Amino acid sequence: MYTFNITVTVDDEGRQLERHGTAAFPVVCNQGDLNGPEHYSVMCHWHDSFEIIFAHQGSIVVGADNSIETLNEGAGCFINAGVLHSVRAASTDESVLRSIVFHPRVIGGIDTIFWQKYSRPLIENRNCRFICFNVESERDREIIELMRDAWLAELEEAPGFEFEVRSLLSRLIFKIIEGAAGNEYTLTEGELRDLDRLKTMITFIENNFADNITLKQIAETSSISEGECIRCFKRTTALPPMQFLKEFRLLRASELLRTTRLKIADIAERCGFLDMSYFAKSFKQLMSESPTDYRKNNLHQIIQQE
Repeated sequence: MYTFNITVTVDDEGRQLERHGTAAFPVVCNQGDLNGPEHYSVMCHWHDSFEIIFAHQGSIVVGADNSIETLNEGAGCFINAGVLHSVRAASTDESVLRSIVFHPRVIGGIDTIFWQKYSRPLIENRNCRFICFNVESERDREIIELMRDAWLAELEEAPGFEFEVRSLLSRLIFKIIEGAAGNEYTLTEGELRDLDRLKTMITFIENNFADNITLKQIAETSSISEGECIRCFKRTTALPPMQFLKEFRLLRASELLRTTRLKIADIAERCGFLDMSYFAKSFKQLMSESPTDYRKNNLHQIIQQE
């Protein structure tokens, strides 16, 4: 299955709800130009699946936990299940990412030796939350090649492709596990606690973004001060919480502009903007064009859905 989404929908715990593939084969490959006409970006979210991302053209910036890394063209990364992460363009140049999101049961099954010996220990391994791979390392090049082969096999869907995709992803995960001992990236108990707090606060924003929520309300969801709330957001998302809320609202609005024929004023209100002039100004600042022009330039997406 092939898709690309600009935003994500979450449940009450902040877990992403978009179905990755199908229940029987939970694998999906994604592609998107982060500087294309839709102005793609993926805000902080998490899911129960593994994710591999590589920079197909240009450079991309991936944030995961408290780490922010730039992937230059050809480089890739692994994001473990349950890890908060986001993606954006590294510059204004063409910036195309490819990724595969797949549930651990694709390679580990349910209560099998593969789950017990490999998948579950990987999910629980603090050294394997976020790992980057570059083309200068021979071992990393092998992993990136497996990423590319699995992405193409899933996209092409040739007869029996499920066997090929599962085999490639299994080999990929095993190589990641093999190299885990040399990975210096890890988190302290305090950092893990802060990330859990951030998950809770982001979940509150995603579930209440249309309402007039305040910094105090966001902080109270994790029982911390407003100052600590600001520091927590900046450490991981590089944005203060109210700016995160604003950009989340604007990205939701852009999704509705691309995919529905709702009136622009109705979209603004649904996304928490009661002042149309402020909405239009904020939208243009983030997306580099007015809501009206953005809709005109992306009208093909609405037509395709009808």
